[in-house]
Amino acid sequence: MEQSTRFRNYLRILLVPFGLILLLSSPGGAFGQGYHLGLQLIPNVSMAESRELSHTGAEASAHFGYGFVFDAMFTETYAIGTGVNIFYNGGVTQHLAFAESETGTSIQAIQLHQQQQYVEVPLTFKMRTKEIGYTTYFGQFGVGFGLNVRSEASQKVTPFAFLDSSGVVSDLVFNSSLLESADSEQVSMTDRTRLFRPSMIIGLGAERRLTGTTALVFAIRYNVGLRSQYEDFEALQLLEAKQLILQYDSTTGQELPVPVQMQGKTGQIELCFGLMF
Repeated sequence: MEQSTRFRNYLRILLVPFGLILLLSSPGGAFGQGYHLGLQLIPNVSMAESRELSHTGAEASAHFGYGFVFDAMFTETYAIGTGVNIFYNGGVTQHLAFAESETGTSIQAIQLHQQQQYVEVPLTFKMRTKEIGYTTYFGQFGVGFGLNVRSEASQKVTPFAFLDSSGVVSDLVFNSSLLESADSEQVSMTDRTRLFRPSMIIGLGAERRLTGTTALVFAIRYNVGLRSQYEDFEALQLLEAKQLILQYDSTTGQELPVPVQMQGKTGQIELCFGLMF
């Protein structure tokens, strides 16, 4: 019930940009000058970024997306841009976590090749030049309102350390090559990924007019999340990615690793290829 209520609230948020665009661009609106519609393909390279000391972003990954473009022109050189984008993003992260077994408590090194799918409604302000030799150049800045519709990862696990009876970490065995050679398994990240992804969007591009209002579009954009994408995701606090931070626990009288909630986000560089009508 709570998840359903949250989804409905986020859906209302996604509909706000469309209401604003229709108001500004309606014939009786204050700025109504017409519409510019289009379709686009959006390949991207995305990277998972850490916001604290529990994990590291290991490498970037390539993904794909597509979208519908809706530009509301309120002068020849200014427009409000929105639409609907459907894209994948992700990245490779590494973190440490407790693991319970018959022999006691151990610590595992975990590598996640993450992949999320989002439905996003962008709301950007576009600043356009006048046509220069059939080409119009533009810059855009704004925000995106994204809903997560799929979240999963390919997971690799290897032992990192063991806790002895006094709580001292021993037998450090971390080696990145061990993670690379470990077997991978698919795991769901749905319960550990927030439903709503607000983002900042910055881009530059050009439209090459073919005939009438039909134009080819090329743009490069940076789309980065504005808050942590993780929810209820616990990891162990690290120093310089590989060294555990230990803290004295008065209850057990031991030096133990410090569990924290993982905080991180994804940023992506997008190449946009489209056709405007």
